[in-house]
Amino acid sequence: MSATNKAAPGKTKGRESESVRSVERAVDVLFSFNQDQPVLDLPALQERTGLSRPTLYRLLRTLEAKGLIYSFGSPLRFQLGPRFGLLAQSWTPAPALVALATGPLERLWQETQETVGLMMPISPTHRMCVFEHKSPQPLSLSRGMGYSEPLYRGASGKVLLAHMQPEQRRAALALASRRDRELALKEIAAVLADGVLVTHSELIAGSVAVATPVIARTGEAVAAVCIFGSGLRLRGPLLRECQREAIRTAREISMFL
Repeated sequence: MSATNKAAPGKTKGRESESVRSVERAVDVLFSFNQDQPVLDLPALQERTGLSRPTLYRLLRTLEAKGLIYSFGSPLRFQLGPRFGLLAQSWTPAPALVALATGPLERLWQETQETVGLMMPISPTHRMCVFEHKSPQPLSLSRGMGYSEPLYRGASGKVLLAHMQPEQRRAALALASRRDRELALKEIAAVLADGVLVTHSELIAGSVAVATPVIARTGEAVAAVCIFGSGLRLRGPLLRECQREAIRTAREISMFL
């Protein structure tokens, strides 16, 4: 009688956890690229992901074999590969939440005349813009639908972080430098106290961002309502009005959930 070899439950679970972690790391690598920096070298990728050089090389080789990363030059540089074009063709920019939120967001745009956006978490560490209506003002700000950024950077990411479980928050903040992590923790406390966050010149010089979370009935922050504008306009009474209107809009969207 032959014995059947079976992996110990603990070892199987360990392999599964490592596989999931590898996927998370690969996603972190892909989200390191953005419109402002579509080409990155190895030191830049190490700084953004916090991964060791051997681990990063291994992930980059795998992603390049699948057409998701393209490498060139000396020293070696990297950019997103051609298969991202195929993914973009099949991606729909309108999750169900966007359809529900469009009416309230359009009213917010009419009332403020500033750029209005909706950000949604797309991974444990990043968020993405899924709706944007640009301001008609001569001096306006826009990052564009599909734009993504780590959760620890920007007003919208921090309001999402504020409502995450502590272990999830720690994982997202692990990508940040010590200075950025300390700043994010202070601003997360402000979100929990005030329900809204205002940041100045964090991602774009001279900009002001207002963000407040859309809270589902489970208590989870499923999105962030955002207003972006020039610091020359968004100050004083107008800034306070934008904060009130952003909170009102987020609550209106939350009623659909």
